[in-house]
Amino acid sequence: MLFIVSTCLAWWELRYFLQGRTALATVDGIQKVDVARKGPVWRLEVGYSFKDELADRIRSEHFLNVPLSWPHPVGSTFPIQYVPQSPGASRLEGDRHIVPTIFFVVCLIGSVIYGGIVLRQARRAVREDEAFESRRRHNRE
Repeated sequence: MLFIVSTCLAWWELRYFLQGRTALATVDGIQKVDVARKGPVWRLEVGYSFKDELADRIRSEHFLNVPLSWPHPVGSTFPIQYVPQSPGASRLEGDRHIVPTIFFVVCLIGSVIYGGIVLRQARRAVREDEAFESRRRHNRE
């Protein structure tokens, strides 16, 4: 399950790296919300808008789970990173998911190494089986 989640996050990190653009977004509204299921844990939901240059239109999106200490009042601007023409694909600039990406890379390298070991063992088993069959045929004659 962790590998699947890290794969999704690594994919988005790659998309932001390859296709991502930065823009200044304007704060449209800030709302204090409780994000916990048991007991209050207060965070901010921030609505913002920015211009998607590739689509040539204004996009309105929101962040959930922003710390209460976030200092931007309504009407102020802040930098974001977004993937053009992909609604919902924007984030605060610098809000990267490095740990899941590293976890994904480590799992991928481990899988390649494990696959190589399994392939080597399978080839060895095939060679041993061929040698056994060859000896068996030779002994029959």
